[in-house]
Amino acid sequence: MLDPVGDSVKFIRNISILAASMAVVPGVVFGKAAAVSGDSTTVLDPEPFTTTRANALGGALSTVADDLDALYYNPAGIGGLGLSNRSAKAPFVPGIYFPYVAESMNANAQSTQKQFNAKGAQNDAGAGAAIMDANAGKRQYARVSFIPMGLMLGRTAIVPVIDHQIAAVPVVNSPGDVKMRYRTFSGFMIGSSVADTANRFSLGFSQAFGTIQETAGTFKYVDMVDVEKRKAIFAQNRASYAAKSTNVGMTIRVPKSIAPTFSVVARNVGNTKNPSSDSSAEPLVYKEDLTTGFSISPQIGKNGRLNMMIEGGYLTQQSIPAKKKIRGGVELLLGGETDKSILGLRVGGNDAGASYGAHLNVGLIGLEAESHAVDIGIDNERLIERRSSAVISINVASF
Repeated sequence: MLDPVGDSVKFIRNISILAASMAVVPGVVFGKAAAVSGDSTTVLDPEPFTTTRANALGGALSTVADDLDALYYNPAGIGGLGLSNRSAKAPFVPGIYFPYVAESMNANAQSTQKQFNAKGAQNDAGAGAAIMDANAGKRQYARVSFIPMGLMLGRTAIVPVIDHQIAAVPVVNSPGDVKMRYRTFSGFMIGSSVADTANRFSLGFSQAFGTIQETAGTFKYVDMVDVEKRKAIFAQNRASYAAKSTNVGMTIRVPKSIAPTFSVVARNVGNTKNPSSDSSAEPLVYKEDLTTGFSISPQIGKNGRLNMMIEGGYLTQQSIPAKKKIRGGVELLLGGETDKSILGLRVGGNDAGASYGAHLNVGLIGLEAESHAVDIGIDNERLIERRSSAVISINVASF
């Protein structure tokens, strides 16, 4: 049976056997969700899928997003940036991704995975529980995003998405207990943009729609590795939401050699409220992220670019301190002027810390990797974790 999470990120199963079972257990009935805690230990990311490029640049992507990432980070970039005459005349079918797979985990999850492997605890509930207790209070985070076939036609993108996220924290002074939140999104992202003939001004719009399923609560680790008990736990603690979010964006590019670019983008316009299938339950709310950015992109040699970006984000969220709203990054592209260049090197940062990454496109195959720091603390709380992620994609349109 297809098990994208179990096959792609086995460490999730080792943490709590949650993600793998959620993907493979058939016929589980969705019931009311347990009360979802608002604390930072189980916070999850709002974007429909993860991208290494955005992570490596500290999140500062709104002025240069030009590929699948444009659907969320700035829909105005769907179809290309038009940095030069060459890139302005991009092919009508710039991308057919078949498939795109991204995986991410934090440092604690990597450490826990090594402990499971060293003790051979993957199939030993007792040994696994002991390892979890030894990591009490340490947040474990993992994510996998799967796009079976993403299609980009001109300035329109149609992308089916299957995304799994989990945050799990072994409870301090409560042996065997694991507090966790597990969320899946399955649906589509569709977006389009329009631009003037010189591609200096562009507007874009995108929507994500589908189903969000979430399980949250505190459970016994040994119950999570028992198939029947696990099914019962999920039946009692799972909620389903109708997902529908809207993103809009704009870019203005000055026709100069260094291509000064301004951007404004609103993600989750008006605070996305994903209604529960159970009318008595509260909706799952994603707060609006209003971002404005500026970048310059001088040409490097005959076929390269150096992108330097700075952004201010979360501008409508007054509870977030100003220092958390600033982010920036630098990207060197060689063998091309877009994310489809042969080689890309990236560094970035924000209040949480530094980030870095790279991509390599060889024929049809694209490989990406990055490491970044993220502050998952809510409002004024500061809670930093370091994550690493990797992407492999096959762009049939490159053939």
